[in-house]
Amino acid sequence: MNRNRIHQLLLMLLIVMVYSCSDKPKSEKNVDEISYTITIRDSNPKIADVEVAFVPKDSLLYMGLGANQLENRWTTFVHNLKVTDKKGKLLNVDELTDVQWRIHSANDQKVKLSYSVHLDHENYKWSGGIDGAAYTTDLGVFYTTRALLIFNGDEWQNINVDFNLPEKWQVTAPWHKKNNNAHSFQAVTYSNLANAMIFAGTHEEINVKRDDFELIFALGDEGVIDKKQEFQSLAEGVLDYYIKLMGGLPKPPKDNPFNKSIVVMSSSENTDGEAIGNHISVLVGKDGGQLSETISRFFFAHEFFHLWNGRSFFPENNETEWLKEGFTNYYALKALRAVDYLNDESSLNFFSDFFYKKYAEDEGVGKLSMTNGEEKHDHWGLIYAGGMFVGMSQDILIRNNSENEKSLDDLMRFLYQKYGGTDANYTLVEIQEELAKLNGESQSDFFDKYVNGVNKIPLEQYLNQIALQAKVKENILTITKKESAAEQDQNILNGILGVGL
Repeated sequence: MNRNRIHQLLLMLLIVMVYSCSDKPKSEKNVDEISYTITIRDSNPKIADVEVAFVPKDSLLYMGLGANQLENRWTTFVHNLKVTDKKGKLLNVDELTDVQWRIHSANDQKVKLSYSVHLDHENYKWSGGIDGAAYTTDLGVFYTTRALLIFNGDEWQNINVDFNLPEKWQVTAPWHKKNNNAHSFQAVTYSNLANAMIFAGTHEEINVKRDDFELIFALGDEGVIDKKQEFQSLAEGVLDYYIKLMGGLPKPPKDNPFNKSIVVMSSSENTDGEAIGNHISVLVGKDGGQLSETISRFFFAHEFFHLWNGRSFFPENNETEWLKEGFTNYYALKALRAVDYLNDESSLNFFSDFFYKKYAEDEGVGKLSMTNGEEKHDHWGLIYAGGMFVGMSQDILIRNNSENEKSLDDLMRFLYQKYGGTDANYTLVEIQEELAKLNGESQSDFFDKYVNGVNKIPLEQYLNQIALQAKVKENILTITKKESAAEQDQNILNGILGVGL
């Protein structure tokens, strides 16, 4: 081989090496990069200006679930939407139905989306539960990302979210902070971004850490800040109770990880709340009395336990929604007793005056099987309260059949250990089989009557088996403690209420 040929080959090899080590073309490099910048100004904090820089995955822009009662849904609050290319040229955008827009651009070119969200949500009527509506307080603003952000595609990772805020404002958000910058975050996945809550303002926080898990309370007004110490104790106590009960921290599926949960608490005219993803919003009624206050604490405890029962392990289908929701009710009430927010008397009163009342008044009781989990929003009493009574009745049966050596806690730990961190699901048949093992006898008759069947659960019969006297008259449940009870019956009652886990 002559010398010129060798030089040519070496030159070609050098070119290949340089090219292979160089950065990808800019348009290709940017394909999986997206960043949000959210600006809230002191002059008008009820307007959030949002800019999004990204290379579109497709031509569709959209917003999240919710606001279905409004004709234009979240679009009602979106103003001045425009999209420009990298040279600042305006691109055509078609507004579609159902909170969607179509942009006209080359998919490999970076664009900038900009728009404003006007926080006028308080001018509209919202139902309770799953709305995601934004609101203001004297100390700041609350948003769910479904009400604030416009999305493109759903396969983004490591999404940058930066805030420009008034002086002295902070932001409580569920994402990882970038470079210890209090106003810059990175959401690991699209789901982490789309199912989030934030509070920005001069509010106060409560931070509780256990290993790699962090629970953050954002206290949104002076009314809840006045009870900061109570909420601190509640947060720590309930978290520790659930960890001890289940044997560990939440274990979500590997493809949807989380290690942080946000709880936003603010005062309102009425007690209400909602959960989105791993996060909870609680509105505490200002003048609702003791029952309203208890419901607000219970709501937190209920939704928080879903990080285990509902996020770490979950049912195959709607047939066992009664377990996911009803058993969560049961353990939330036990948690409030365990941390001494409730005592024995107030626990039993809340159980009868609230839950049994909901159950007795539900028109589905006696007509529908609680395996119709898709009916849970229309038949709260049947699914949520009825499922709770299945849990309590089974807990009493298991404890009686095992000399109080076993309990419903063993079923919960079994589900956590078997399914936590996986995408597998438990089934109705499996639950019946596991309860039979814990009872030491078949539970077919119980399930045929009260779970698969439509018979009303004779709760008073089960309560009377322990240190309680219970009776139902005209759909009103009365529960009192027996004046004298065997030690074993009292120990079982303690376990049922959540004392001495």
